Amino acid sequence: MHRHGGVAVGIVSAAIGCKLLEPYPGGGDPAEALAEGPSKGDPFDTGEPQEPLVDPPIDDSIKVASNVEVALAIPGSAFLVDLTYIADNSNVVGGGIRFPGSDEVQWTLIEGLDMQMTGDIQFGYVVDADVCSDIPNLCHEIITTQFAVGQNGSEFVVSPGVEVPVVLQCATCDSQSCEDLLPPGTCFFCAQPQICRDYFDRCLAEGQPNAGTDEEELFETFFGVDGILWSTAEGCAVGENTCERAQENADVAPDDCGL
Repeated sequence: MHRHGGVAVGIVSAAIGCKLLEPYPGGGDPAEALAEGPSKGDPFDTGEPQEPLVDPPIDDSIKVASNVEVALAIPGSAFLVDLTYIADNSNVVGGGIRFPGSDEVQWTLIEGLDMQMTGDIQFGYVVDADVCSDIPNLCHEIITTQFAVGQNGSEFVVSPGVEVPVVLQCATCDSQSCEDLLPPGTCFFCAQPQICRDYFDRCLAEGQPNAGTDEEELFETFFGVDGILWSTAEGCAVGENTCERAQENADVAPDDCGL
């Protein structure tokens, strides 16, 4: 599988223009679109999603701080909620998030937090792949409020919230809105193309021909959701073309996968 390393180096150094994200029409509310979560599946990638808490009581004995200054929400992926908490009564059982204009705290129950006076709450909030379809083609700053969720008897409570900006990326870094909002080094010119996800499912997912090989690690580094190819204009075009060719080759020889 070492042959793929040379291919990857060539890909990174290639100079081909990036295909920008498709322009998105509409004037919908970005916060509302993000708060709706994925059209299929759970809104959280960790724990057990629970029914939202509507205007829950606040437990001032729980304190939280965010370990993330700005979260980046890319369509089809999940952005990180990362909180450190101190709970005098060791009653934290999960973590939650509230979006502007809502009185609901969406939350997930996370095993192993209870009976701990201090610890970290980490989970991803899943962004729908089509979240940008009805909102302007820009980067949007959404000030979320994030919480530790505790349990006092039969009642669920939340800590005082901490505000954390989330930037919903509905444009590439060619947009001034993205340059203004995203921290240096976090701006992606494009999200991972669907064709790359399709190739992974076909060739690298568990039970597929190249699962567990060196190619899987290479794919995650260069072509994965957070792959380095998507952070440059050249990488966007080359990465997508590479996945398209690999998928075409797999069509011809289903048992001979390879980037």
